[in-house]
Amino acid sequence: MECREMIILIHEYLDGDTDELSNQHLQTHMKTCVSCRQHMHELQRAIAFVQSASHIHVSPDFTARVLAQLPAETKKNLFSGWLRRHPFLTAAAVFLFLMTGSLCANWFDRDNILQVSSANMDKLKIDRERNVVVVPAGTSIDGDLVVRNGNVEVQGQVKGNVVAIEGKVFVASTAQVAGNTESIEAIVDWIWYEVKNIGNDLLPALP
Repeated sequence: MECREMIILIHEYLDGDTDELSNQHLQTHMKTCVSCRQHMHELQRAIAFVQSASHIHVSPDFTARVLAQLPAETKKNLFSGWLRRHPFLTAAAVFLFLMTGSLCANWFDRDNILQVSSANMDKLKIDRERNVVVVPAGTSIDGDLVVRNGNVEVQGQVKGNVVAIEGKVFVASTAQVAGNTESIEAIVDWIWYEVKNIGNDLLPALP
């Protein structure tokens, strides 16, 4: 019999699946074949090691001690793990980053043309040469008044907020403004103003 057939027979022998005749053939071959004899010896050593290891018991704190000896996580791995554990905060941070970038681009790309937003444009006095928007005395404006690239002079009444972007708001002593007055002259103020507007649009009105 060839060694290839004997290797199969060796495995069957170690598993206890051979008959007496097969055992005799195996023993006869092993007396003359050093390679097969060494192969069986190595298998027997492996079996003996596994059987002896089955009686080994580890202490309850074995896992903790092994983990304590592992290298500490790098800052990159810690950051990646934090992102995976907080997907909502990650999405919010990405949204805030992109929104801030967009607002900054809008701030620097804007032209210097006077822009006015109001529900009562016909009641306003607009001086485009001086870039000034006036709410005349005795005039009532409904809702917000937003002016870009110019100043606002409030002499009458505004039933809302008055906002001057890249300009200033001047309120006469006899004027009345139901909401807030804001003069936005820096990019930080502009970003905060837009964020508040987005928040007001997204959040439901409280009772």
